[in-house]
Amino acid sequence: MKAALKKVRFGIVGMGIMGANHAGWIVKDKGRDFCLAAVCDIDEATAARAAEEYGVPYFTDVQEMYDSGLIDAVIIATVHYWHPSQVIRAARAGIHVLCEKPLAVTVGAAQAMIAECKKHKVAFGAMLQMRTGALMKKMKQIVDSSRLGEIFRVSMIYSDWYRTQFYYDSGAWRGTWDGEGGGILLNQAPHSLDLFQWIGGMPKRVIAALDTRLHKIEVENTASAICQYDKGRMGYFYATTAEAPGTDQLMVCGDKGTLVAEGGKLRLGKLKTPISKHITKKGVMFGRPECIWQEVKLPADTGGGHILVIRAFAKHILRGTPMVATGQEAINELELSNAMYISGFKNKAVELPVNAAEIDRLIATLSRKKSTGKGGGLRTVANRELAKLLRKKPTR
Repeated sequence: MKAALKKVRFGIVGMGIMGANHAGWIVKDKGRDFCLAAVCDIDEATAARAAEEYGVPYFTDVQEMYDSGLIDAVIIATVHYWHPSQVIRAARAGIHVLCEKPLAVTVGAAQAMIAECKKHKVAFGAMLQMRTGALMKKMKQIVDSSRLGEIFRVSMIYSDWYRTQFYYDSGAWRGTWDGEGGGILLNQAPHSLDLFQWIGGMPKRVIAALDTRLHKIEVENTASAICQYDKGRMGYFYATTAEAPGTDQLMVCGDKGTLVAEGGKLRLGKLKTPISKHITKKGVMFGRPECIWQEVKLPADTGGGHILVIRAFAKHILRGTPMVATGQEAINELELSNAMYISGFKNKAVELPVNAAEIDRLIATLSRKKSTGKGGGLRTVANRELAKLLRKKPTR
């Protein structure tokens, strides 16, 4: 039996922008529950620079870091198509995992990650730091408290992801099917999709339309979806990287009022009479319930930081307290994006949960038919690595 940990020693895989940020946040935080113990990057120069800056050992092979005995947990900050194999390797080595979003390109790979972590009894968390923001935490608290009554509609418009063509041209994998494996739904929108379902709930059915306008890329840059829930609840989701000026609005409408998050503010429209009662009033044809609007006060600390996710994850490992988002919870946004891909490209309604084999086939077909070769087939290499791992039984 392993001795109880007193401090979580983190390793980081992928020392690009996000990996370097995570390292800096951990070192700067000086938390008593965790520390930075090692870094890894396939580019030795990058790994060596990070090791020198943060005063820790470096590795160029992820398995060697996992087997080194230097770390208890790892933050996966590589390109998303490498997440599945790196998470599974960590789980088999007994290393707890905190993974950047999205977990994977498709739900099948994400399910394999979750299963492997469960099998080897390691904690599996997701870097969904937007959940820690004061505004979204307050919004969820109000919705969950039933102050809005029965929820009728959830609507999110997130057109604040504007990107230039230069952005897409800056990396070979960007905007490609054989590299990135998708567009806005896979790259920019995961946090938005997560908040959409975290606050509004998971729908039962999705009908989507996808398009690519103005940008010269292989994948979608605009997505629109109608979501159907139980008991007549409806939802709408829209996101694009080709619109300006953009907006970031999440609206939840219920029997007792409406809650709107937009521009960093939260407003509550409280009805004096619930719709369910007012709608049956005799002698009233066009009148509507009186509504009083007020701005909801938020804490001075806006939250939303990655370090809050890391702190919570370390506490979960040490003391069993809740993490910000589990891997099981993180698969929900991937279910939504995968459903939108199937619906948009096959022109049909899609029931949730998504058929894992169907989305795998669709992405493979899109990669084969629409790829220009810019992505270099990098995702195919990662998929082969994953398939090899899943066929091979762990030795430990």
